[in-house]
Amino acid sequence: MSDKFRYNLTDHLTKREVDRLLDLFNKIKLDLSDNSFPTRTNRLEAVENMKKVLEIHNYVVSEYNPDKGIWIEPSKSEREEGKKPYKVEPKLAEEMSSDKHQGRENY
Repeated sequence: MSDKFRYNLTDHLTKREVDRLLDLFNKIKLDLSDNSFPTRTNRLEAVENMKKVLEIHNYVVSEYNPDKGIWIEPSKSEREEGKKPYKVEPKLAEEMSSDKHQGRENY
C-alpha cells in the first residue's frame, strides 16, 4: 500500500477496499471453518488475512519483537492533545485471566 493512499484517508471505504474486505472475510471464514480444530497452516493464513483487514483500516501490524516491547500509538485526537506513544509491558495469559473466576470457589 502506498504512503499516498495510506495517509490520504477519507471517512468511508472505496469500492475497491470493500471488495477486498469481502474477499478477505470469506478467506478468513474458510480458513477457520473446519469442524475440528483448524490446522496451524489454516490458523496462520487466517491471521495473515486478518492483518490485511486491519491494514485496510490503517492499523500498522507487525510481529512482536520482545527487544522493542509493545508500543501504544495515540489516536489522532490524542496526538493533537500532545499525547505521546508509550510502552506497555506484556502480560502472560495467566496474568491476564487471573481474576477470570473471581467469586467462584470451585475453580
